[in-house]
Amino acid sequence: MKKSSKALIIGFIALWVVVFGLMWLKALTKKEGAKDAASLKALTGEGLKPSPTMAQEEQKESEAVPVRCYKAALTDFKDDLPVMGTVKGGLEIPLKFEINGVIDSINFREGDMINKDDIIASINKKDAQLKVDYAKSKLESAKTQALAAKKKYEIHKSLYDIGGIIKAKLEEVELEAKSAAEQAKSAEVELKSAEAEFQKTDLIASREGVMGIREAEVGEFVTPNNKVTTLYDISEIFVELGIVEKEVDKVTLGQNVAVTVDSHSGAVFNGKVDYIYPVIEGKSRTLTAKVRLQNPDVQLLPGMFARAMITVAEFHNAMVIPSLSLNKKDEGYSVFVVDEQNKVRIKPVKVEYITTDYSVIGEGLHEGELVVTETPQELKEEMPVQVIEVQENTPAK
Repeated sequence: MKKSSKALIIGFIALWVVVFGLMWLKALTKKEGAKDAASLKALTGEGLKPSPTMAQEEQKESEAVPVRCYKAALTDFKDDLPVMGTVKGGLEIPLKFEINGVIDSINFREGDMINKDDIIASINKKDAQLKVDYAKSKLESAKTQALAAKKKYEIHKSLYDIGGIIKAKLEEVELEAKSAAEQAKSAEVELKSAEAEFQKTDLIASREGVMGIREAEVGEFVTPNNKVTTLYDISEIFVELGIVEKEVDKVTLGQNVAVTVDSHSGAVFNGKVDYIYPVIEGKSRTLTAKVRLQNPDVQLLPGMFARAMITVAEFHNAMVIPSLSLNKKDEGYSVFVVDEQNKVRIKPVKVEYITTDYSVIGEGLHEGELVVTETPQELKEEMPVQVIEVQENTPAK
Protein backbone atom coordinates (compact mmCIF):
# COMPACT_ATOMS: atom_id res chain seq x y z
CA MET A 1 0.00 0.00 0.00
CA LYS A 2 2.85 2.38 0.79
CA LYS A 3 4.63 1.58 -2.44
CA SER A 4 1.46 2.31 -4.42
CA SER A 5 1.06 5.87 -2.86
CA LYS A 6 4.67 6.71 -3.47
CA ALA A 7 4.40 5.80 -7.16
CA LEU A 8 1.25 7.95 -7.52
CA ILE A 9 3.03 11.05 -6.13
CA ILE A 10 6.05 10.61 -8.39
CA GLY A 11 3.77 10.27 -11.42
CA PHE A 12 1.89 13.51 -10.53
CA ILE A 13 5.16 15.43 -10.23
CA ALA A 14 6.42 14.09 -13.55
CA LEU A 15 3.19 15.21 -15.23
CA TRP A 16 3.61 18.82 -14.01
CA VAL A 17 7.23 18.88 -15.20
CA VAL A 18 6.16 17.81 -18.68
CA VAL A 19 3.34 20.45 -18.81
CA PHE A 20 5.66 23.28 -17.66
CA GLY A 21 8.29 22.21 -20.21
CA LEU A 22 5.76 22.35 -23.05
CA MET A 23 4.59 25.88 -22.03
CA TRP A 24 8.19 27.13 -21.88
CA LEU A 25 8.96 25.79 -25.34
CA LYS A 26 5.86 27.43 -26.78
CA ALA A 27 6.78 30.85 -25.30
CA LEU A 28 10.32 30.56 -26.57
CA THR A 29 9.06 29.75 -30.05
CA LYS A 30 6.85 32.95 -30.10
CA LYS A 31 9.74 35.17 -28.98
CA GLU A 32 12.04 33.86 -31.67
CA GLY A 33 9.29 34.38 -34.26
CA ALA A 34 8.87 38.02 -33.21
CA LYS A 35 12.59 38.63 -33.54
CA ASP A 36 12.61 37.08 -36.98
CA ALA A 37 9.66 39.23 -38.04
CA ALA A 38 11.40 42.37 -36.79
CA SER A 39 14.56 41.41 -38.64
CA LEU A 40 12.52 40.79 -41.76
CA LYS A 41 10.82 44.20 -41.52
CA ALA A 42 14.20 45.83 -41.00
CA LEU A 43 15.52 44.14 -44.14
CA THR A 44 12.51 45.15 -46.19
CA GLY A 45 12.61 48.79 -44.94
CA GLU A 46 9.49 48.60 -42.83
CA GLY A 47 10.84 50.17 -39.62
CA LEU A 48 9.03 51.65 -36.72
CA LYS A 49 7.17 54.88 -37.66
CA PRO A 50 7.75 57.97 -35.44
CA SER A 51 4.89 59.31 -33.37
CA PRO A 52 2.74 62.11 -34.86
CA THR A 53 4.10 64.62 -32.26
CA MET A 54 7.72 63.95 -33.20
CA ALA A 55 6.90 64.33 -36.88
CA GLN A 56 5.19 67.69 -36.34
CA GLU A 57 8.11 69.03 -34.34
CA GLU A 58 10.63 67.99 -36.98
CA GLN A 59 8.46 69.53 -39.72
CA LYS A 60 8.01 72.72 -37.71
CA GLU A 61 11.74 73.11 -37.25
CA SER A 62 12.41 72.62 -40.93
CA GLU A 63 9.72 75.07 -42.17
CA ALA A 64 10.54 78.80 -42.67
CA VAL A 65 8.61 81.20 -40.41
CA PRO A 66 6.89 84.10 -42.25
CA VAL A 67 8.02 87.50 -40.92
CA ARG A 68 7.59 91.18 -41.69
CA CYS A 69 10.67 93.37 -41.61
CA TYR A 70 11.77 96.99 -41.53
CA LYS A 71 14.82 98.11 -43.47
CA ALA A 72 17.02 100.09 -41.11
CA ALA A 73 17.92 103.52 -42.50
CA LEU A 74 19.61 106.76 -41.46
CA THR A 75 17.20 109.68 -41.27
CA ASP A 76 16.38 112.88 -39.43
CA PHE A 77 13.98 112.28 -36.56
CA LYS A 78 12.17 114.42 -34.03
CA ASP A 79 9.65 113.72 -31.32
CA ASP A 80 6.89 116.30 -30.80
CA LEU A 81 4.76 116.58 -27.67
CA PRO A 82 1.22 117.86 -28.46
CA VAL A 83 -0.18 120.25 -25.84
CA MET A 84 -2.89 122.89 -25.55
CA GLY A 85 -3.00 126.31 -23.97
CA THR A 86 -4.14 129.93 -24.05
CA VAL A 87 -2.70 133.08 -25.64
CA LYS A 88 -1.69 135.75 -23.12
CA GLY A 89 -0.45 139.30 -23.61
CA GLY A 90 3.28 139.93 -23.29
CA LEU A 91 2.36 142.48 -20.63
CA GLU A 92 -1.01 142.49 -18.88
CA ILE A 93 -1.49 145.78 -17.04
CA PRO A 94 -4.51 146.10 -14.73
CA LEU A 95 -5.92 149.63 -15.01
CA LYS A 96 -7.31 151.30 -11.88
CA PHE A 97 -8.08 154.86 -10.81
CA GLU A 98 -5.74 156.26 -8.18
CA ILE A 99 -8.51 158.11 -6.36
CA ASN A 100 -12.08 157.46 -5.31
CA GLY A 101 -14.91 158.64 -7.49
CA VAL A 102 -17.93 157.92 -9.65
CA ILE A 103 -17.18 156.92 -13.23
CA ASP A 104 -18.35 159.67 -15.59
CA SER A 105 -17.33 158.14 -18.93
CA ILE A 106 -15.71 155.04 -20.47
CA ASN A 107 -14.06 155.57 -23.84
CA PHE A 108 -13.33 152.03 -25.09
CA ARG A 109 -14.88 148.74 -26.07
CA GLU A 110 -13.43 145.33 -25.35
CA GLY A 111 -10.81 144.43 -27.96
CA ASP A 112 -10.19 148.05 -29.08
CA MET A 113 -6.64 149.05 -29.98
CA ILE A 114 -5.42 151.86 -27.71
CA ASN A 115 -2.54 154.26 -28.30
CA LYS A 116 -0.26 155.57 -25.60
CA ASP A 117 -1.75 158.52 -23.61
CA ASP A 118 -5.32 157.82 -24.76
CA ILE A 119 -7.95 158.56 -22.09
CA ILE A 120 -9.58 155.23 -21.31
CA ALA A 121 -12.11 156.40 -18.68
CA SER A 122 -12.86 159.39 -16.42
CA ILE A 123 -14.47 159.90 -13.05
CA ASN A 124 -16.52 162.93 -12.00
CA LYS A 125 -14.21 165.95 -11.82
CA LYS A 126 -16.39 168.27 -9.71
CA ASP A 127 -14.75 167.62 -6.33
CA ALA A 128 -11.26 167.63 -7.82
CA GLN A 129 -11.95 170.91 -9.60
CA LEU A 130 -13.15 172.50 -6.36
CA LYS A 131 -9.91 171.51 -4.67
CA VAL A 132 -7.92 173.08 -7.50
CA ASP A 133 -9.92 176.30 -7.31
CA TYR A 134 -9.56 176.48 -3.55
CA ALA A 135 -5.81 175.86 -3.78
CA LYS A 136 -5.46 178.60 -6.38
CA SER A 137 -7.37 181.07 -4.18
CA LYS A 138 -5.30 180.14 -1.18
CA LEU A 139 -2.11 180.61 -3.16
CA GLU A 140 -3.11 184.06 -4.35
CA SER A 141 -3.95 185.09 -0.80
CA ALA A 142 -0.65 183.73 0.47
CA LYS A 143 1.27 185.52 -2.24
CA THR A 144 -0.47 188.80 -1.33
CA GLN A 145 0.32 188.37 2.33
CA ALA A 146 3.91 187.51 1.50
CA LEU A 147 4.22 190.59 -0.66
CA ALA A 148 2.72 192.81 2.07
CA ALA A 149 5.05 191.33 4.66
CA LYS A 150 8.00 191.94 2.36
CA LYS A 151 7.02 195.59 1.88
CA LYS A 152 6.57 196.00 5.65
CA TYR A 153 10.03 194.60 6.21
CA GLU A 154 11.56 196.99 3.68
CA ILE A 155 9.91 199.97 5.45
CA HIS A 156 11.11 198.85 8.87
CA LYS A 157 14.56 198.22 7.47
CA SER A 158 14.73 201.87 6.29
CA LEU A 159 13.54 203.11 9.69
CA TYR A 160 16.13 200.97 11.43
CA ASP A 161 18.86 202.35 9.19
CA ILE A 162 18.07 205.93 10.27
CA GLY A 163 17.66 204.90 13.92
CA GLY A 164 13.87 205.23 13.97
CA ILE A 165 13.25 201.75 15.48
CA ILE A 166 15.15 199.32 17.54
CA LYS A 167 16.68 196.14 16.12
CA ALA A 168 14.21 193.83 17.93
CA LYS A 169 11.31 195.40 16.05
CA LEU A 170 13.09 194.92 12.74
CA GLU A 171 13.76 191.25 13.54
CA GLU A 172 10.08 190.75 14.40
CA VAL A 173 8.97 192.17 11.05
CA GLU A 174 11.62 190.09 9.26
CA LEU A 175 10.25 186.89 10.79
CA GLU A 176 6.72 187.84 9.71
CA ALA A 177 7.96 188.30 6.12
CA LYS A 178 9.70 184.93 6.11
CA SER A 179 6.61 183.22 7.54
CA ALA A 180 4.41 184.76 4.85
CA ALA A 181 6.84 183.63 2.15
CA GLU A 182 6.78 180.04 3.49
CA GLN A 183 2.99 180.07 3.57
CA ALA A 184 3.00 181.13 -0.09
CA LYS A 185 5.30 178.22 -0.95
CA SER A 186 3.07 175.83 0.98
CA ALA A 187 0.01 177.11 -0.88
CA GLU A 188 1.85 176.59 -4.16
CA VAL A 189 2.58 172.96 -3.25
CA GLU A 190 -1.03 172.47 -2.24
CA LEU A 191 -2.12 173.74 -5.65
CA LYS A 192 0.20 171.33 -7.43
CA SER A 193 -1.21 168.49 -5.33
CA ALA A 194 -4.78 169.49 -6.23
CA GLU A 195 -3.86 169.69 -9.91
CA ALA A 196 -2.21 166.26 -9.76
CA GLU A 197 -5.33 164.83 -8.14
CA PHE A 198 -7.40 166.45 -10.86
CA GLN A 199 -5.29 164.69 -13.51
CA LYS A 200 -5.97 161.38 -11.76
CA THR A 201 -9.63 161.71 -12.65
CA ASP A 202 -8.60 160.47 -16.12
CA LEU A 203 -7.41 156.88 -16.59
CA ILE A 204 -4.68 157.13 -19.23
CA ALA A 205 -3.05 154.33 -21.26
CA SER A 206 0.62 153.99 -20.38
CA ARG A 207 1.44 152.22 -23.66
CA GLU A 208 -0.06 150.93 -26.88
CA GLY A 209 -2.12 147.78 -26.60
CA VAL A 210 -5.51 146.14 -26.79
CA MET A 211 -8.26 146.48 -24.21
CA GLY A 212 -9.49 143.53 -22.23
CA ILE A 213 -12.79 142.88 -20.45
CA ARG A 214 -14.53 145.96 -19.05
CA GLU A 215 -15.03 145.41 -15.33
CA ALA A 216 -16.73 148.69 -14.36
CA GLU A 217 -19.55 150.80 -15.78
CA VAL A 218 -20.55 154.47 -15.96
CA GLY A 219 -22.11 155.65 -12.69
CA GLU A 220 -20.25 153.09 -10.60
CA PHE A 221 -18.29 154.27 -7.56
CA VAL A 222 -14.73 152.99 -7.71
CA THR A 223 -11.69 153.04 -5.43
CA PRO A 224 -8.03 152.30 -6.15
CA ASN A 225 -8.81 148.65 -5.38
CA ASN A 226 -11.32 148.32 -8.23
CA LYS A 227 -9.99 147.26 -11.64
CA VAL A 228 -11.65 148.97 -14.59
CA THR A 229 -10.04 146.85 -17.32
CA THR A 230 -6.76 145.26 -18.42
CA LEU A 231 -4.40 146.65 -21.06
CA TYR A 232 -2.60 143.95 -23.06
CA ASP A 233 0.66 144.69 -24.84
CA ILE A 234 0.43 142.32 -27.82
CA SER A 235 3.49 143.28 -29.85
CA GLU A 236 5.00 140.29 -28.09
CA ILE A 237 2.76 137.63 -26.59
CA PHE A 238 3.02 134.45 -24.56
CA VAL A 239 1.21 131.15 -24.89
CA GLU A 240 0.64 129.37 -21.60
CA LEU A 241 0.68 125.60 -22.13
CA GLY A 242 -0.47 122.91 -19.70
CA ILE A 243 1.97 119.98 -19.41
CA VAL A 244 0.55 116.83 -17.79
CA GLU A 245 2.57 115.45 -14.90
CA LYS A 246 3.87 112.34 -16.68
CA GLU A 247 5.32 114.48 -19.51
CA VAL A 248 6.97 117.12 -17.30
CA ASP A 249 10.47 115.63 -17.55
CA LYS A 250 10.40 116.00 -21.35
CA VAL A 251 10.03 119.79 -21.37
CA THR A 252 13.03 122.10 -20.89
CA LEU A 253 13.84 125.77 -21.50
CA GLY A 254 14.72 126.75 -25.05
CA GLN A 255 12.85 123.93 -26.83
CA ASN A 256 11.28 124.85 -30.18
CA VAL A 257 7.50 125.17 -30.22
CA ALA A 258 5.09 125.43 -33.17
CA VAL A 259 1.76 127.10 -32.28
CA THR A 260 -1.50 127.18 -34.25
CA VAL A 261 -4.83 128.86 -33.55
CA ASP A 262 -8.26 128.17 -35.02
CA SER A 263 -8.75 131.73 -36.26
CA HIS A 264 -5.72 131.51 -38.58
CA SER A 265 -5.97 128.07 -40.15
CA GLY A 266 -2.72 126.95 -41.73
CA ALA A 267 -0.60 129.63 -40.06
CA VAL A 268 2.17 128.39 -37.77
CA PHE A 269 3.75 130.65 -35.14
CA ASN A 270 7.20 129.53 -34.01
CA GLY A 271 8.67 130.27 -30.61
CA LYS A 272 10.63 128.76 -27.75
CA VAL A 273 9.88 127.65 -24.20
CA ASP A 274 10.74 130.79 -22.22
CA TYR A 275 9.64 129.93 -18.71
CA ILE A 276 8.52 126.85 -16.77
CA TYR A 277 6.52 127.31 -13.58
CA PRO A 278 8.16 125.55 -10.60
CA VAL A 279 4.88 124.16 -9.23
CA ILE A 280 2.37 121.60 -10.53
CA GLU A 281 -1.07 123.11 -9.97
CA GLY A 282 -4.74 122.22 -10.09
CA LYS A 283 -6.72 119.03 -9.97
CA SER A 284 -5.51 118.19 -13.46
CA ARG A 285 -1.94 118.01 -12.12
CA THR A 286 -0.44 120.10 -14.91
CA LEU A 287 2.69 122.23 -15.13
CA THR A 288 2.51 125.58 -16.93
CA ALA A 289 5.13 126.40 -19.57
CA LYS A 290 5.24 129.84 -21.23
CA VAL A 291 6.21 130.21 -24.89
CA ARG A 292 7.33 133.63 -26.14
CA LEU A 293 6.08 134.62 -29.64
CA GLN A 294 6.56 137.74 -31.72
CA ASN A 295 3.26 139.24 -32.91
CA PRO A 296 4.05 142.14 -35.28
CA ASP A 297 0.87 141.74 -37.36
CA VAL A 298 -1.36 141.36 -34.30
CA GLN A 299 -2.71 138.02 -35.49
CA LEU A 300 -2.70 136.56 -32.00
CA LEU A 301 -4.98 138.05 -29.38
CA PRO A 302 -5.17 137.35 -25.64
CA GLY A 303 -7.67 134.65 -24.77
CA MET A 304 -7.31 132.65 -28.00
CA PHE A 305 -7.23 128.86 -27.68
CA ALA A 306 -3.87 127.53 -28.90
CA ARG A 307 -2.54 124.14 -29.97
CA ALA A 308 1.19 123.57 -29.82
CA MET A 309 3.81 120.97 -30.69
CA ILE A 310 6.88 121.03 -28.44
CA THR A 311 9.94 119.41 -30.03
CA VAL A 312 11.19 117.39 -27.05
CA ALA A 313 13.90 115.49 -28.97
CA GLU A 314 15.58 115.89 -32.35
CA PHE A 315 18.20 113.73 -34.11
CA HIS A 316 19.98 114.20 -37.43
CA ASN A 317 21.20 111.30 -39.60
CA ALA A 318 20.16 108.77 -36.96
CA MET A 319 19.42 105.04 -37.17
CA VAL A 320 15.66 104.73 -36.63
CA ILE A 321 13.54 101.56 -36.38
CA PRO A 322 9.98 100.78 -35.17
CA SER A 323 9.79 100.40 -31.40
CA LEU A 324 7.88 97.12 -31.68
CA SER A 325 11.07 95.56 -33.09
CA LEU A 326 12.80 95.86 -29.72
CA ASN A 327 13.08 92.95 -27.30
CA LYS A 328 13.80 94.06 -23.75
CA LYS A 329 15.61 91.80 -21.31
CA ASP A 330 17.49 92.33 -18.07
CA GLU A 331 20.77 92.77 -19.90
CA GLY A 332 19.32 95.34 -22.31
CA TYR A 333 17.65 95.61 -25.71
CA SER A 334 18.06 93.36 -28.73
CA VAL A 335 16.50 92.90 -32.18
CA PHE A 336 16.02 90.02 -34.61
CA VAL A 337 17.85 90.57 -37.91
CA VAL A 338 17.43 88.45 -41.06
CA ASP A 339 20.76 87.55 -42.72
CA GLU A 340 21.50 86.73 -46.36
CA GLN A 341 20.61 83.04 -45.80
CA ASN A 342 17.17 84.06 -44.51
CA LYS A 343 18.05 83.01 -40.99
CA VAL A 344 17.47 84.92 -37.79
CA ARG A 345 20.33 86.56 -35.92
CA ILE A 346 19.95 88.14 -32.47
CA LYS A 347 21.76 91.47 -32.22
CA PRO A 348 22.08 93.50 -29.00
CA VAL A 349 21.51 97.25 -29.58
CA LYS A 350 21.96 100.47 -27.64
CA VAL A 351 18.80 102.59 -27.58
CA GLU A 352 19.37 106.36 -27.36
CA TYR A 353 15.73 107.46 -27.49
CA ILE A 354 12.45 105.58 -27.52
CA THR A 355 8.86 106.55 -28.33
CA THR A 356 5.66 104.59 -28.77
CA ASP A 357 6.22 104.31 -32.53
CA TYR A 358 9.92 104.68 -33.28
CA SER A 359 13.25 104.32 -31.50
CA VAL A 360 16.67 105.80 -32.21
CA ILE A 361 19.48 103.22 -32.14
CA GLY A 362 22.94 104.39 -31.13
CA GLU A 363 24.92 101.16 -31.64
CA GLY A 364 24.36 97.61 -32.92
CA LEU A 365 22.69 98.13 -36.32
CA HIS A 366 23.90 99.02 -39.79
CA GLU A 367 22.02 100.74 -42.58
CA GLY A 368 20.12 98.35 -44.81
CA GLU A 369 19.76 95.50 -42.30
CA LEU A 370 16.34 93.84 -42.15
CA VAL A 371 14.89 94.07 -38.66
CA VAL A 372 11.98 91.76 -37.82
CA THR A 373 8.87 93.68 -36.77
CA GLU A 374 6.13 91.02 -36.85
CA THR A 375 6.24 87.23 -36.50
CA PRO A 376 3.56 84.58 -35.73
CA GLN A 377 5.78 82.75 -33.22
CA GLU A 378 8.81 83.19 -31.02
CA LEU A 379 12.06 83.28 -32.96
CA LYS A 380 15.35 81.65 -32.09
CA GLU A 381 18.92 82.09 -33.26
CA GLU A 382 19.48 80.69 -36.81
CA MET A 383 15.80 79.83 -37.25
CA PRO A 384 14.89 79.92 -40.98
CA VAL A 385 12.39 82.63 -41.93
CA GLN A 386 10.56 83.84 -45.00
CA VAL A 387 10.38 87.63 -45.45
CA ILE A 388 6.87 88.41 -46.70
CA GLU A 389 7.04 92.22 -46.46
CA VAL A 390 9.75 94.88 -46.09
CA GLN A 391 8.80 98.35 -44.88
CA GLU A 392 11.12 101.17 -45.94
CA ASN A 393 9.08 104.21 -44.96
CA THR A 394 10.91 106.67 -42.75
CA PRO A 395 9.18 108.23 -39.74
CA ALA A 396 7.54 111.61 -40.15
CA LYS A 397 10.01 114.48 -39.90
